[in-house]
Amino acid sequence: MLRLCSTSIVRKQILEEYGIPFIQCDNGFDEEQLPLDKPESFVYQATLGKHKSALSLYGLDLPLLIVDSVIDCQGILQRKAKNKAEACNFLEAQSGKTLKILTCSILHCKRFFYMDLSQTAFEFFPFAQQDLEFYLKSDLWQNKAGAVMVEGFHKNYIKQQVGATSNAMGLNIESLLPFLRNAV
Repeated sequence: MLRLCSTSIVRKQILEEYGIPFIQCDNGFDEEQLPLDKPESFVYQATLGKHKSALSLYGLDLPLLIVDSVIDCQGILQRKAKNKAEACNFLEAQSGKTLKILTCSILHCKRFFYMDLSQTAFEFFPFAQQDLEFYLKSDLWQNKAGAVMVEGFHKNYIKQQVGATSNAMGLNIESLLPFLRNAV
């Protein structure tokens, strides 16, 4: 059993799909306080902050799994959109472009500490305006870094992908599996 210190529904689904026993909780860290605008620095520091908070809140009675994901769109940091207008701006910046999804994970238990920073890159075809409007109206973009949903809206526009789909969804399960099996 491990403690997933994330409220992400997608991360929960990935762990369930792989049969990893876990409980889900918040990490108690406010990443809004980070004054960083470089995607790599932000995701790394946010994960470290979440780890410190979770360790203080929960200790290591259960292994801790802490994860953060951000979008690097042409060198610009995209986090969770605060509103529909920001989501629209993010999506318009991604249309026909290449972006990177950066996911940083920490798995910490009494026996070891594992940290991973993974990247999945996508090159997209231009988004059709009607599809973009439908996606924005659906609100499925909410709580997703850069409003990116590679298993949904973005899936039909992928021209090229380099990296793991699970990483793009917010949890690079392939890199964690050998360690998860030893932690739980």
